[in-house]
This record gives sequence, C-alpha cells and structure tokens, in this order.
Amino acid sequence: MRQTDIDFRRKVACGEIIKLFPLKNCNENRMSAEERLIMIRNKEFQSNIKQLKKGKVVLGYTFVFFISLLMFLLFGGLKAHAQFNPKDVSDLMFFVESANLSTTHHVANCESDFCLNHPNSESAIITEQYCDVTDSCGDGCVRRWIDQSTYAGTFNPPEYTNGRNFGQDDKEKPCYVSNCINGKPCVRGGPAYGDDGMGNYKFEQDKYLEIEGTDAVSLTGEFSIFLLAKPIDQTATGDWSYFGLAAHYVTHRVSNNTIRMRVGNTVPPSPVVTITTPEAVQLGQWQLIEIHRDALGNITSYINGVDKSVGANSGTGTFKVGYLLSNFKTGVSNGQVSMHGDVAAFLIYNKKTSSIENNDIREYFDTNYLGNVLSAKNDKISNKIDVFPNPMIDEVTIKVNKTGENFYENETPVIYDIIGKKIKTEILKKETKNTIEYSIHLNTNLNKGIYFLSLRGNSIKLVKN
Repeated sequence: MRQTDIDFRRKVACGEIIKLFPLKNCNENRMSAEERLIMIRNKEFQSNIKQLKKGKVVLGYTFVFFISLLMFLLFGGLKAHAQFNPKDVSDLMFFVESANLSTTHHVANCESDFCLNHPNSESAIITEQYCDVTDSCGDGCVRRWIDQSTYAGTFNPPEYTNGRNFGQDDKEKPCYVSNCINGKPCVRGGPAYGDDGMGNYKFEQDKYLEIEGTDAVSLTGEFSIFLLAKPIDQTATGDWSYFGLAAHYVTHRVSNNTIRMRVGNTVPPSPVVTITTPEAVQLGQWQLIEIHRDALGNITSYINGVDKSVGANSGTGTFKVGYLLSNFKTGVSNGQVSMHGDVAAFLIYNKKTSSIENNDIREYFDTNYLGNVLSAKNDKISNKIDVFPNPMIDEVTIKVNKTGENFYENETPVIYDIIGKKIKTEILKKETKNTIEYSIHLNTNLNKGIYFLSLRGNSIKLVKN
C-alpha cells in the first residue's frame, strides 16, 4: 500500500479525516482491521453528527425563546401605556370602578326582617345587610364600594384598607348587576321601590350610594371628574342628579339632555349653569362624562372624549361630593329625582388633569369597559375642530372654524407620543376670515403607532401608519 494511502487511513482512523461511505454497502467480515477501525470511527462520527444536530435544534429553540422574551420586554415597555391605571395619577381624591366590586365582601342578598331591622346596619356583616332581592335587585344590592384613593378615613369597615367610606348602610341600596358592561358588573340606581299599586312605596328614598359625612369630597379649586354611566329615560319634567351634596350638584336636564352644575356655598349662591351643548348626553348608552374646572372656575366638558363645552363658569367656590346617583337623600315625597341608571366608575381629582392624562384615562376606560368605542377614527374633537386623515402617514390637517369660537390666535397644535414626549413637527398655517387650517408635517422616520394631538385643551388619539 502506498504511503499516501496508509497516511490517509491512519488519519481517518484517528478522526483527523472523516471518510463517509454508505454503511449498508459494507461487509464487516471482509474488512481489514484497519477498515473496521475506520468503520467504527465513521459510526461514531454519524452519532456525533446526530447529537450535534439535536443540540443545534435545542439551541435554536432556546435562542428563539430568549429572543421572544427580549422582544416582549422591549415592546412590552412600549405597551406599558396599556397598563395605565387612573389611581396612579397625582391628586387622586376618589376612585371606584365596578371591576373592584366583590360579591363576597360588597354585595348584600338578605331580605329577612332581621336584616331589615338590624340594630347596627353600618357595621353589620354583608350577610346581615338588607337587600330588596325579590322585588328589584335579583343579583343583590351594593352595600360597599371600595375607594382606591389613599385617603385615610375616620371609620373603615374590616375590608377597607384605604379610601373613603363609600356605600349604603340603609335600606336604599342600589342594585348590583353582574353582567352589565362588556362582561363587567355595574351599580344600578333606581326609584323608590315596592309600589303597592296605590302610590304607596315600601321605602321613600331612591337607591343611591353615599360617602360617609366626614369623608365627603371637598374641591376648593381646580378639579377633574369622570363618570362612566348609562342614564335611562326617567320621564321627569326637570333635572335628575348624577352626584353632589345638597346644594352642590351635577344634574341632567331632561328637556334637551344637557348637563348642569351648581356650586352651592359661594356668596351670593352660585346659579345653576349649563355646562354642555344640547343633546350632549345620550340616554340608554354608556358614555364617559368628564367635567374639568380651572382655577378661574371655567368649565370644560367632554362626552366620550369629544368636547361639549359651552364656555360656562361655575364660580370658584368649594364643590362638594357626598352622593352618587343622587345629590342628597331626596325621596319621592319632596319631588326631587335621582338618577335611574347604571354607573361603572366614578373618578375625582383635586386638579385639572392634563391633556395627556385625559387621554390615558379615556383609553383606560375605553379598553377595560367600553370595548374600544372611543376609536381613533373619531376625528372630530369639537364641534368646530376637524382632524384628517386619521390614521395618518406623514401629514395631518387640522381645520378650525372660528365662527362662534373663543379662539386663541397664538395657540399652536402639539403632537405627543404615548409617554408624553413632544414630537418635532413642521406646521404650515393658512387663515381665512372664518377658518384656520394647520398642515402638520411629520418626520418621515417617525415610528408607526399611537400619538396624541392637543389643541385648545382638546385632544385626540392619532394613529400613524
């Protein structure tokens, strides 16, 4: 055998060179010892190759897993906006939402005389709290509703760890409705109930909730209030109350579906002022009602994120809130009417929330309760301001009708990203006698996603494609 052949075979046998040949065509009985050694090496090589391939597959899956985890962490940071919660905004005074209602701790179901006449209704356990189950509230009645603020009250039932003492210890508890708004519960206010057919009522007062007197909310300056509600037609002749406290109230005017407001402890007493345009509130539909007051008493109002303001001024006196679904213990006997409808959330801040905070709060309720009805395609942010196109690509146009508007000539539209960072834009302004048109050119490298446009306190969610 030539030296080169011997060297080749030796290197193969030592694994320095791998000789590949079909094993099925080999007859081990006819092989020399050297060839059998090559055969063994070849089998070892094939086995190693399989192990290596298997290792590469495992490594590949591991790599994909860690890359996926990294992508989640990176893009999860971008979606942290979706995890926003209204209770994390500063100056929170009061916040209840129906997703926090517990049937174990907050909902009563007892209709016995013992529960009706319990000697200590305020501190009684839920199972001993009266509820008009058979006549009205089939799912039970709301006794307590946990406030998510950090307020520390003077009295807290056992399940209260923070927040204002909010609920109803008397007979007039509102209904708990288990599947009310996109699979979540709600609280249903209603009229005095138990009519015997002769005008006699089992209880005089409407179903409402109250903040314990010492815990009542007092707003001395700026404030922002959000109410997620579905009012129903009550065929009343005047106003019925969303919330308030005696002379302080926000009411619904039946004749034209406007919202009205009164701050009661000014000198002289503040008049009742209309704070929305006609037909701003829709009966029988869920809507997010917003009321914002600045330091001068000027009121801006939004319904489902759309500006419905009329330039009202409530005065700068203290506005108090002690009742929901009522402004006081009205009762049918004195002719006052409370709200007969559903509420899923009630939110109060001791400041006027910013445009960015408003968008965050709207998106929270839209995503978690309304089912994304406040879509980005709702591109009319007030009766006088239009935005198009939306979704946008590299340019968006704002057209403002100056007729009848208290327009601020020097105000410029601003676009923010989801974390509140101002986006650099080029803005061209074209003005006529009755309109102003802004053409906003965006950076072509701007990432696709959600942005927010702010102008004159109005804001709208924009989508960049």
